[in-house]
Amino acid sequence: MEEKVTLKNDKGFRLVANILGLGNGMNKPAVIFAHGLRSSKDSPRNIYIAEGLVKKGFCCFLLDFTGHGESEGDASDATVEQFAQDIGISLDYINGKEGVNPERVGICGSSIGGIAALVRAATDSRIKSLVLRSAPAEGYYKYADRVRIPTLIVQGDADPIMSESIILYERLAGEKKLALIKGADHLYSKEEHLREARETIVQWFVEKLGSGDPAKIFKDRKDAGAELAYRLKDYKDRKDVIVLALPRGGVVTGYEIASYLNCPLDVIIVRKLGFPGQPELAIGAVSETGAVVLNESIISLYGVTEDYIQDEISRQKKLIEKRVDLYRKGQKIPNLKGKIIILVDDGAATGATAKAAISTLKLEGIEKLVVALPVAPPDTADELRRMADEFICLETPYDFMAVGSYYEDFAQVTDEEVVDIMGRARKSARATG
Repeated sequence: MEEKVTLKNDKGFRLVANILGLGNGMNKPAVIFAHGLRSSKDSPRNIYIAEGLVKKGFCCFLLDFTGHGESEGDASDATVEQFAQDIGISLDYINGKEGVNPERVGICGSSIGGIAALVRAATDSRIKSLVLRSAPAEGYYKYADRVRIPTLIVQGDADPIMSESIILYERLAGEKKLALIKGADHLYSKEEHLREARETIVQWFVEKLGSGDPAKIFKDRKDAGAELAYRLKDYKDRKDVIVLALPRGGVVTGYEIASYLNCPLDVIIVRKLGFPGQPELAIGAVSETGAVVLNESIISLYGVTEDYIQDEISRQKKLIEKRVDLYRKGQKIPNLKGKIIILVDDGAATGATAKAAISTLKLEGIEKLVVALPVAPPDTADELRRMADEFICLETPYDFMAVGSYYEDFAQVTDEEVVDIMGRARKSARATG
């Protein structure tokens, strides 16, 4: 569904915008698009990206800035500062629009529109996430120091302004990511470059603002693993890649990934430290190497005693020893030095198990850590993203329930199934090695 609206800016000029994807449904996330100089709301590149977001349940607001397209104003009015003011007017409108969640609004700015978005984001707390596509930042780096929201810079490495984007990235004060599109020019003239940019931008906003669609329900752990495997295709057939799965459920998911990537599969054994009387509620986790991660907020809030924590750590260590003997014939974790590790589970709630695994792996001299999950709540996803070198999560629902709620079949995986899968993985590794 497309709707045309008119606004007035601070100079009294009439501004024209199109809204895509509002339709039915309440509290959708929204992205405001800020186009470049001599462009408009009808930019085919922005429309292409917006259509990708609409498919994910977003509402997209595409504005003609002052002096552009159908909006009023002269060329002399078309400045970065005026564009930033126009973005503010757009925020006023979109935040009051029925069907839009004002707490889930982002900006996608391209070229000069990207710099206007940067300027606005430095002072406007209504913007929750930012994407800058090929934004010539020289003269505006100072604003980056004040931007503390998650920011993605998408930049073609064949674009003359690439060095400006790198400086801008280094100056950003908050969570940030730089996505370089190999071979892309300033306008993303080749279809494959624009497609890669769209996929990157859409995924960023889905992770940071949440999808407007109901979260995907996976058929089973194999189905989730197959989807993750495709997202990890750049690691296919590499000799320095190992998939490490968190037993038990993660082993099923991990086997699908390792089979597709044609790389070894192993396990890293981590046990949750259960809350007194509620073992499924994690107050922390301990790994097979002894690394311990504690959820201090839960421990403090409910007054979990130090004696209980130490007893629970000892109990879980004994179970870890049994699983090492069962799954790996008593052998220690393999030598991971210099390897790219893809850490996999079937989902995460608090993320305590994954955090303990990450703490363990960081002591092993690995080259790179990729964490891959089918589903996790946004706050857990954000924590794990900060801990990993690369983070992939297919679904981050804002109304997260239990991991099993996102599967049609979430039957418990038995030790016998894990042993069988690991046996098949080792047999396959011997056949190809």
